[in-house]
Amino acid sequence: MKEALNYSLKVTLTTLLFCLPITFVIMMGYINLLSLVSANYNFNVNLDIKDAGVFLLLTFCALLFNMRKINGKTKIVYNKRTIAGKAFVASVIIFLVYLLLFGKLRYLSIDEFVITYGPTFLITIISMRTYPLRNEDSQTEFV
Repeated sequence: MKEALNYSLKVTLTTLLFCLPITFVIMMGYINLLSLVSANYNFNVNLDIKDAGVFLLLTFCALLFNMRKINGKTKIVYNKRTIAGKAFVASVIIFLVYLLLFGKLRYLSIDEFVITYGPTFLITIISMRTYPLRNEDSQTEFV
């Protein structure tokens, strides 16, 4: 469980560290690009730190939930791609339900949604693939 906790913390803290600066850079680039293309285009971007925190909490819990059987009684060996894929899909789906329930998707267009939340999703995927996940008993890497 210690390795699962370390892996989950690494992924969520890396996402938290890079989420806001990279999203800001992408937003500013997109807004500058729009001003070159069309003068009458309205674009609204609002990345709330609470929303990022909710997504990171969901990702952390989903990673721990999907890694629960690595060293459990059944000794089922999951590979890292399966763990990361299931955790990411579960956290994104629950996060979208959260956004729908609180009405935060009501006024967002598709490009606003992708620019606002896309970098966070991308950083999470890259972090999940970058950090190694090792079995505590044998210290071999799951691939």
